[in-house]
Amino acid sequence: MDQRQLFLRDILTVVFKRFLLIVSFAAAVFLVVYVGNYAWPVTYESTASVRLTQGREVSTTDPTVMKSGAGLVTMQLTREDLNSEIEFIRSTDVLKEVVQKLELDKDVPLNGGALRAALRSAKKLVDNAQYALALARRPDPVEAGVELLRDAIIVKPVKDSHILEIRCQMGTAKLAHDVLEATLEAYKKKHLEVFSTPEGDKFFTEQMTLVEEKLRKAQEALKSFRDEHKIASVDIEKNLLLQQYTDAKKLLAQLTESAAATETLGQAEPDATLVATLSRATDNTVVTELQLRLLELILDRNRLVQSLGPKHPQVQAIASEIASAQARLKEAIASSKEVTAGKIAELEERLKNFHSIENQISDLERDVRIQSAAYEYYAQKREEARVSEAMGDAQISNIRITSQPDTPTNPIRPRKLFNLALALIAGLVGGTALAFFLEYLDHGLKTPEDVEHFLKIPPLASFFRSAKERLEPREAQRLTTMLDMVQSGTAHPFTLIASSVAAEGSQRVARSLAEAKAENPNAKVLLVDFVGASDGAGFVDILLGSSTMEELVALDGNLYTLGRGSHEECPTYLWTSKQMDALAKELRDRFDHVVFHVPPVLLSNDALNLARAVDGLVIVVRADSTRREVVQRAMDMIAGAKGRVIGAVLTERKQVIPSAVYRRI
Repeated sequence: MDQRQLFLRDILTVVFKRFLLIVSFAAAVFLVVYVGNYAWPVTYESTASVRLTQGREVSTTDPTVMKSGAGLVTMQLTREDLNSEIEFIRSTDVLKEVVQKLELDKDVPLNGGALRAALRSAKKLVDNAQYALALARRPDPVEAGVELLRDAIIVKPVKDSHILEIRCQMGTAKLAHDVLEATLEAYKKKHLEVFSTPEGDKFFTEQMTLVEEKLRKAQEALKSFRDEHKIASVDIEKNLLLQQYTDAKKLLAQLTESAAATETLGQAEPDATLVATLSRATDNTVVTELQLRLLELILDRNRLVQSLGPKHPQVQAIASEIASAQARLKEAIASSKEVTAGKIAELEERLKNFHSIENQISDLERDVRIQSAAYEYYAQKREEARVSEAMGDAQISNIRITSQPDTPTNPIRPRKLFNLALALIAGLVGGTALAFFLEYLDHGLKTPEDVEHFLKIPPLASFFRSAKERLEPREAQRLTTMLDMVQSGTAHPFTLIASSVAAEGSQRVARSLAEAKAENPNAKVLLVDFVGASDGAGFVDILLGSSTMEELVALDGNLYTLGRGSHEECPTYLWTSKQMDALAKELRDRFDHVVFHVPPVLLSNDALNLARAVDGLVIVVRADSTRREVVQRAMDMIAGAKGRVIGAVLTERKQVIPSAVYRRI
């Protein structure tokens, strides 16, 4: 819906206009809450607090939440631990024990007076009807008591601490204290029962005996396997075999190089590479010695050849020794290579078999570790069970009551002073909201801004409500000035004053406008009133030709006046006839300004008939009364009759804002 922008004056107008409504609404809300403070059932609250410490309830240790200080290691409780304890307190078993102890499965002595009694009676009737119609199952008295306590007991963790605050809200102070006290006792008792391990020591001892036997057998199997294969350490044995295999492969490579060098020696003179190969030591001492002897003989031969010549007997004798040494070296190399190749094959077979032995030893060792870990686990659990049983016997738990349940002296509900203050604020806010809502639903035109926004025409004047018959002269002068501005280009203008419905004050507006115009002694102003009482002839008679203007126009001070005439109806054709044109011309010739006042647009055709002949129509609207849709409809009819609405005048405006305030906004 189209709404214009609100200003401070608009807001204050609504507030002062509906001040009585706002005050009445606030007073009604305040009165209802005041009566409700004494009629509403009271509620008392008993409070206690519990400190939770790390104890046997948590069996796992999280390194991320451990703290160390003064040589001690402590574990921090997590949010999950606190939530678990909260649910523990409100568990059915704990609350059921409280119900049975305090006999809450019978009629609970609740306070609250007549209102609470009436509410309980109504609820009981509704419940009985549901049970009779099989719409619900009749609860067990104990279950009903448990649900009552679950609604009454509130448990919340205190921020950044390990403390739980427990509150119990009941109809009497004593009952709230007794219920909370019994709840704490039942909670501690149930806590010990849940975390105790009866027969735990015996069970874990039996498991330790079974695991100990399995561990012994696993250790014996591992020892027997090591003795059978003569393996003290898998790693040492494996490294030894790999070292032997590497050495054998290295020796075989050396022998191969030596064999190649020996063959080359028999075909050519030794060079530096051949000499370096024969002089290199090998892992076979026999081959090394034979290589060195051969190399020595070759060097001696080369020296004698240079000094004695190649045909000398000594040279020939050394050559024979070289051939013999070369043959022995080849034989030694071949024999050593054969032995080394056999050793390599043997080592490869042993390494291949060793992988299987290694896997078997690994399986046996893993079995020993598993049984050993199981034995340690059951030993630890047996000790925990023993400690837990001892703590249970001694009534020791991780629960510490830091604040015992108190007996409240004052109820927590209703909070009378707070409720009254809130009721006053809510009443004022609600009353103001209701006032603005009613104002939103009101489609009446209240201010000149409304006229301009909704009707899209200029507001020419607005008259406040007055006990006087005459309208405010100053506002009438403003209306005259505004009309002069609107009709500045028109000579001897005709102005039509009309309203959309009756009782809008259009007659007084027309009279005031005409009188204000007539204050000019040089201006001749005529007021033609189609609504005022007229027993004699008038405008219609002149139009019909039965009378003349000189006979009917009367002078009232400086203002000329003319009535409608004695004829109730005027033929429609006359309004557009030559007689009408002639009459209009005569009026313009005789008078400087003619003001027509006609009946309401929606009740008479006079405004529509005259709309074509006048220079502009001023529509009169009663403020806070006529809906804007009605005014818009009248304006549409004027537009359909080829008329022009030049502005609007508000009448009967109410000055709801005090003058002292109005002047300052």
